[in-house]
Order: sequence, then C-alpha cells, then structure tokens
Amino acid sequence: MLAGLFALTGCGVAVEDTPEIPDAVAEVTEEPENTISPAGPTEDFYRYINEETLRNMEFGYGDMSVGSFNEDLAGDQVKDIIRTVAAGSGYAPGSEEAIIKTAYDLYLDYDFDNAPVPAELDALLYEIDGISSMEEFFRVDAKLDRDYGVTNILYLQVGSDYRNGGANALAFGQYSGVLDVAFEDLEESYTPLNSLKRAGSVMRKALGHEKAEADALGKDLGLLAMDLYTATDMVVVMHDMFYEFQETVTKQEADEILSNVDLDTYLTDLGYDLKDCGKLTFVDRGQLAGLNALLTEEHLEALKTWKLCQFGTSYRRFIAGRYPGLDEYLQIDYRDPEEQAADEVMTGFYEETDPLYVEQYYNAAMDERLIAMCDEIREGYRGLIKNADWLSSKTREGLLTKLENIVYVTGMDLQRHDNAAYKDLTGSDYFAYQLHYKRLKNAMARASLAEAPDRKVPTMPMQMVNACYNPAFNHINITVAIMIPPFFSMEADEYTNLGGLGMVIAHEMGHAFDSNCIKFDANGIYDPSWIPEEDRAVLEERNRKAVKYFEDFFTVFGVYHVDGEQTLGENYADLGGMECVSSLARTKEQRERLFENYARIWCEKRVDEALLDQLNTDEHSPSVIRTNAILSTLDAFYETYDVKEGDGMYIAPENRISRWK
Repeated sequence: MLAGLFALTGCGVAVEDTPEIPDAVAEVTEEPENTISPAGPTEDFYRYINEETLRNMEFGYGDMSVGSFNEDLAGDQVKDIIRTVAAGSGYAPGSEEAIIKTAYDLYLDYDFDNAPVPAELDALLYEIDGISSMEEFFRVDAKLDRDYGVTNILYLQVGSDYRNGGANALAFGQYSGVLDVAFEDLEESYTPLNSLKRAGSVMRKALGHEKAEADALGKDLGLLAMDLYTATDMVVVMHDMFYEFQETVTKQEADEILSNVDLDTYLTDLGYDLKDCGKLTFVDRGQLAGLNALLTEEHLEALKTWKLCQFGTSYRRFIAGRYPGLDEYLQIDYRDPEEQAADEVMTGFYEETDPLYVEQYYNAAMDERLIAMCDEIREGYRGLIKNADWLSSKTREGLLTKLENIVYVTGMDLQRHDNAAYKDLTGSDYFAYQLHYKRLKNAMARASLAEAPDRKVPTMPMQMVNACYNPAFNHINITVAIMIPPFFSMEADEYTNLGGLGMVIAHEMGHAFDSNCIKFDANGIYDPSWIPEEDRAVLEERNRKAVKYFEDFFTVFGVYHVDGEQTLGENYADLGGMECVSSLARTKEQRERLFENYARIWCEKRVDEALLDQLNTDEHSPSVIRTNAILSTLDAFYETYDVKEGDGMYIAPENRISRWK
C-alpha cells in the first residue's frame, strides 16, 4: 500500500559513492525524473496531498525531522518579544518584563570564558568531594536539590496521585538511567557504562585525585549504575502509561522501604513540611528497594561521584573552563551574543515569556472560535458514545459523564504572575540572578504539595506547538502556538480547520476513551474496575483486532511494521477523533476539505534512523500511517473518494476497525 513513498520523502534512498569528476565534461545530462507516478487519492492519500511539499522540504542542519509541527516560528516570535522587552525600560519590579530584561542584560554581561568560578560552586564541589558519612551525604544532597535544582538521590518531587484524581503528592520518580546512560541501552550491551567510568574519572581528577584513584572511582560509579539497573523494572521504564504501576503508601510504609534513610530529617532538609508528607507514591517498588540497598557507607564514594557529575553537568558552563579536563564537555556557541541571550531567556525563563507571547498572538475572537470548535467536537462524541450499543448503558453513561466533565485550557487561562512574589529577585551577575530565580521556582513547587491542583491552569507552555490530554485532570491543554496554518486560521473555513486543529483536539479528547485513559473514571481517578467486566472483555477483543489491523496492513519501507500494542492508545485517539470530526461534515466537499487538511498536518520527513527509532520506541505511528491507516478504515472516506477493491487505500470490510461503531 505504501510502496515508493519513502523514495520521495528521503527516508529510504540509497546513496552511492560519488564518482570521480573528469577534468573536462563534454556533455551534461539531466538526471532522470522520478519515475514514480503521481499518487491519486484512492492509491496513497498521504502522498496525494503532500507529494510536492515533501519533495521541497529540506532538513535544517542537524535536524532528524521536518514537518508541520515546527517550533521555529513560535521560537522566532518569542525571541522578538524578548529583544523588544530588553530594549525597553521602566518595568514594574517583579514583572515578567523586568525579569526578562534583567536576565537578558546580565547574560550579555557575563564573561563565561574568563569569569572565575562562583565561590559557592567552588566550595560545593569540594564539599561534595569531602563528604565522609552517609548522614553528611543526605544533608548535602538535600541542599543541592533545594538550593541548586540538582535532582535529589531519591528522585523525590511533587507529582500527581493518579488513584486520587490527580491530587498533588510527593512522588518517588523512577530512574530510567544514570547521567547520560539509559538503562534501555544496557539491555543490549554494557559498553555504555564506560562513559560513566570516564565521566566520573574526569570529575574526580579535576578535583585533584590521582589518575589511578579517579579511574577506580569512575569504575565504581559504573558498577553502582549496573546495580540500580538490575533492580529496575524495565517494563515500567518502557511503558508510556506509568500510572498503571503507581502505588500510594503512607509515610510509615515508605520508612520501611527506605530503611537506610532518615526520611523525616531528609524531607525537612529538602524544604518540605512533614504534615504534607503523609502519603507518597512510586511506580517501581523494586528499584526503590534496590536504591535503598545502595545508600550505605560501602557505596559512599560512588554516590559522591554520581552527585559530582550531576552537579558538574548542571553548572558546567560556570565551572568547566577553570577545572582541568572539564572544558572538553563544553560546546562552543558561534552565534551572536544577542542570539545566545535571547535563546537563554526563552528556554530558562519561558514562564515569563509565555504570558507576553499569549498577549501578542492570541485574542478573544480566536478563543471564541476555538471554544466553539471544542464544543462542536464534544457534540460529535456525544452522538458516537450514545450510539455505541455494543457497550452497556451503564458504561455509556459513565463515558458521557466523563465527556461532559472535560475542561478546555486555552491561552485565555494563562495568567500573569503576582509581581509581589518576584519583587525581591536580584543578582549581582547572571549566575546569581538565575540561581535566585531557580530557588524561587523550586520553593513554589514544594509549596504546591499542600495545594489542590487547578484543572484550568495550563500544563504546557503556550509557545509550544502541541496539545495534550491529562487523564487525572480530565482536561485538554491547547496551546497558542498551534493555532497557525495548516492547523488553524481565522480565515479558513470550518471544515479545513476541523481537519487541522479540530482533528488535534478530537485526538486529545479521544484519549479520554482510548485503551489506556478509558481506565480513568469521570472524576479522573485511575480505576479500571469502573467499567463492568463484560464491557472490559468486549473492549479487549476490539483492542486485539485494532492491534492486528495496524500490524498486518501497514509497513514502513515495505518491511517494517508498527508495534500495534505500543501504538494502540495513540492509534485509537486518531481513529476516534476522525470518526468524530468526519461525522460533523455533511457534504462531499466538506469531507474533502477535512480529509485533505488532516493529511496536510501530518506532512513530515524523517531521516531513516529517526524513523526506525520511532517504530521501536514511540507510542505514535509514523505520519504516513497515521493518515492512510485511519482513512482506510473510515466508511466516509470510501464514500467521498469512491475507493474500490484493488485500490491502494482499500481494506476489505471484514478487516476494518472502528472505535465507536
């Protein structure tokens, strides 16, 4: 079905060695034109819509992909805002503008090449290196997290309790690797551990340890990482729906698991109020117990090396040039200083630039149009769910309640911060200023543990080209940056927009009912048992057929198949979303506009390596499959384009699938 596609997209072209060019050329022969015939809508709809665009797409330097989900425009817009703010003056103390201007100016003034190592960083490096007991290690580790933003050894942070409607909870994160070594890579070879050994050795030598001793300490770090990997449940690491494994325990139960940690003292040193720490969550009990076994005097030197490497990575640009051997980890930035400063503020202070971006590129008319589209899509889902008579009335009622409870989060929900909270933000230079800012943000994050989460607060930057569904909050976050063509335009007709941003929204709304998030009830509580057993059995059988559909009928390079289990949730969100938005179109012309723009938003090229990596690790199917596989199972598509047996887009009726019918 997809034969020949990637020859056009640059994803499967064999490149021969370049022949030697003769000194004189008697005749220049034009390269033969691509012999692949233009695609028709019934043969390869993705190529039919995107062929010319794909042929003209060019990869930027170092890019692994290029396509509609492009952050460059929003990035340029944000940087223009930063430059405009930096050129101004007279801003209110603590305001977003004041923070942006100060950070920008201080960054430009900081001499990263020649400035001495900040005294407190210098002292901290030697403090870590000189730790002599586990008690001291925990104290210093807590300080590094609390005051310097270096992740604590227990990976504790404020997270969501998915079995309690997304309530804030203190969560033990799961390590998926140590420093730059991913545990996934260790499943095939232990060779990556050599990079840990080297990093640890370089760090210890920089602090004055002899080479032999430093090498031994680096090796110990590699062995510690290996022990932690052995204790890790890789099923959880590789699972995109980690909340299925989440456990909630009392503080007393956590004390029993972490017998080598004085948890009360440690939590207090981290800056938490113990009265807010009555319950904690984790997703990998075995790893937590394995980590506890490593938190002993026997492993103290390896733990110190790990912490030194963490700290060195976080602050390398402030220290690397002044410690022997660390400068090799620095990357030279050849861009203009002003460009570097704008990029620094955009990434390090995005919460300050985000409200300004919304104010400049979003307005009430756009929001009204967006909310109307969301409501129309919700109405489409109402009809699909009501008519899904293969489910019991009880389950349908629960799904409809969940649908009605969905909240939209748009640019209008992003509020400027309270200037009073930032009015004392100061710093004598860029290092001091960004550190003070980081401490303020960390303190706010810790304080949120005692607060109830607000479902209307955005959970992703508005300058990001994306949208997301949070199953615990049962909300859809729609950014401002995605409200551009081909996704959305105020000048576009309703059905073109429905095929673009409308389909993205329908996809996210569809996540509420996909194979994973359907296990959350109408109140955002993870509880698969809310669905009656007989309905769960029906859903599982439909899941099996959907997995088979995507695995059996669609390939990349004509060889590689998607993993139907791995991509099931996202495939269902695509399928349910398309069944919803296509039900809103009444005429052939409306459906054509919708289908065409749907294919357009997934126009993308990836290099071979990135595409194969996507097949192995990504829960999303490749763009061409997200387009053709979804449309090939949709009755409305067959009716619109008169698809017949023998056509490339044709799938026999008995093999087609549906989320709702």
